[in-house]
Amino acid sequence: MTVSNRRIPRLSAHRGHLLPPQHFQHPPAPGGGGAGLGGNGDGEGDGPSTINGNEDVQFSFGTPFPKHVPFPNVEHSSELVNEFLIFGFTIIASATQFLHLYRTVWWLPTSYTRQAVNFYLIDWDLAIFIYVMASRRLLYCCILKLIDLNCPVAYVDISKKIAKYVFLACVVISFVGCGVQIFQKNSYLYLFCLSYPFVLYLTIFGFNLEQFLRTIVDTEVNCINGMPVHSCSSNAVSVRAEIDALKTDFNNRFKQIIFTSVLNAYYSGFVPCVLVPKHLYYDIFWATQHLGFIFIGGFTMCVAYCFPVKYCDVFHRTALHLGQWNRMTHRTHHPPPYAWSKSTIFPYGSYVRHMGEVYRASGFCTSAIPANNSHIRFFVIFKNPALIYLVLFGIQIALVAIQLLILCLSREWHNLISIAFLLLANYFTLFKIARDYLIAKRIYAGENAINEKFKNQ
Repeated sequence: MTVSNRRIPRLSAHRGHLLPPQHFQHPPAPGGGGAGLGGNGDGEGDGPSTINGNEDVQFSFGTPFPKHVPFPNVEHSSELVNEFLIFGFTIIASATQFLHLYRTVWWLPTSYTRQAVNFYLIDWDLAIFIYVMASRRLLYCCILKLIDLNCPVAYVDISKKIAKYVFLACVVISFVGCGVQIFQKNSYLYLFCLSYPFVLYLTIFGFNLEQFLRTIVDTEVNCINGMPVHSCSSNAVSVRAEIDALKTDFNNRFKQIIFTSVLNAYYSGFVPCVLVPKHLYYDIFWATQHLGFIFIGGFTMCVAYCFPVKYCDVFHRTALHLGQWNRMTHRTHHPPPYAWSKSTIFPYGSYVRHMGEVYRASGFCTSAIPANNSHIRFFVIFKNPALIYLVLFGIQIALVAIQLLILCLSREWHNLISIAFLLLANYFTLFKIARDYLIAKRIYAGENAINEKFKNQ
């Protein structure tokens, strides 16, 4: 990303309250009117504002650009490595849940068995079902990698499409076969428990098969290998269009995180408890606690992968171009406001009138729509992404502290094994989140100091 050295033109001696006439030829709205009068709340459908009878045109302030600090090349896990980690986490979490359910007291002299687990009580059709569900993305990712390495370039796309449908057919056949075996040994209620997440998937993603087989899918034209690209545009309409594309990508990733963490916790922690034999006694507290730790650990693991610090930096750079408007609630002395224009990027300290209200630009440069809640949320969240990683770091450190406390208080061998595994997985996630937080904190603190100094000049 190139760093622009162009600067906002200095405003008048009244601390930036008046816009320089040589750069801005937009007269104040007569009678307090503005471009947003009579339109909708977002202002995009207000119609063109007029200047001396002419329709809205692109104004220039000397094209105020924020200064983007070059971001270091932070190592990020590849898709194959991430799918392998999530697969290993889900399978071992499922195995430890089976351990909670079917462990024995093999060490006692009066024990009737010398095995640590009652393997004959485990429903192996259910175990195969969970294995296929947990491994689907890892196997599909391996297939795609093999196609990229061995298939000629001209046949890559068609080969991937054929491989997707063939692999999906194999997965469905496996699910149906295991489901039939489970149904013959249980009632239809158990079959409903197995198929419920598929109904949830159709509700969230519809009939998009790619979301079921991959964690991150390029859904927008400005994504390259799953990573969105920022363009330092001098056009306010283009900036808002980029915001809409980024929001779509963010929402898709967040839905994928929720679905993946719920799905893995559901099949590895909840379903084994539902399908236990009726006469079996197990510790409900430990099984429920294990289920909660699977969900939280899987959630933070997916967040660390789907929202790396390089990804949030793209949102941060776009947020600097978006800016923010503050509504003037008190009748203070300020220069006559200008009519807000949807094609204009306003510099810091500008006053505009929109929908009968007066707003002041508080961003480095502002191309947002005044009073647009979506733009306000975007700017507040991503103006300093270090706060996002600070919250994630707090959640992860609290999770690790609670599990360490439980580990110290545990006395039974199967509880020690399950908690130790969860701790090992959460330590790795904690390292990645802490690294991203420390990097983002140092970079954005320096960038904020530069921009604040630049605005005060």
